Amino acid sequence: MSIRPRSSQDGVTLVELLVTVAVVAILLTLGVGGFRTLIANAKMTNAANSLIGHLQFARSEAVKRNAGVKVCPSADGAICLSANPALWQNGYIVAVINDAKEVVYPILRHVDAEEMLGVAISSGGRTSFIYQPDGTAKGTNGTLKICDPTDPKRIRQVVVAPTGRTFVQCNDPSAYTCLDSCP
Repeated sequence: MSIRPRSSQDGVTLVELLVTVAVVAILLTLGVGGFRTLIANAKMTNAANSLIGHLQFARSEAVKRNAGVKVCPSADGAICLSANPALWQNGYIVAVINDAKEVVYPILRHVDAEEMLGVAISSGGRTSFIYQPDGTAKGTNGTLKICDPTDPKRIRQVVVAPTGRTFVQCNDPSAYTCLDSCP
């Protein structure tokens, strides 16, 4: 059996350790910026997808029930807010309405502020979207503007056409710009 001679170096030197820590710190610094952008884009996409899903649900319920269905901002999940501008990030509801355009209970869907966390959503002067029994949306095109409060150039627009169709426009400041401070 041979005995191995003892090595004079059993670990890493302080200089090697400091260089490794510096390289890791630089890589983390570069990665965090991209990760923040990824998270912000995910919040915007989630908010847009949630709105589109609920608008499509309202349209299908209007056809199924042969009655008008309203989607409107609501902080308490029970009544529609009529403030102008209508801010949707505090929550919104989907509800059947009667001939007088009043909400009929029970509420079909309620989205609370927690789901819209980290975004600002407004609809300009529109306080609601009403789907008629044939699936069309009452009125002209309506737009829900979704802003990132930390970057007003990062926007999504959920557009509701009079036919009832919904679609998303992304980052098109020429069509619908965010204010310097998102509503």
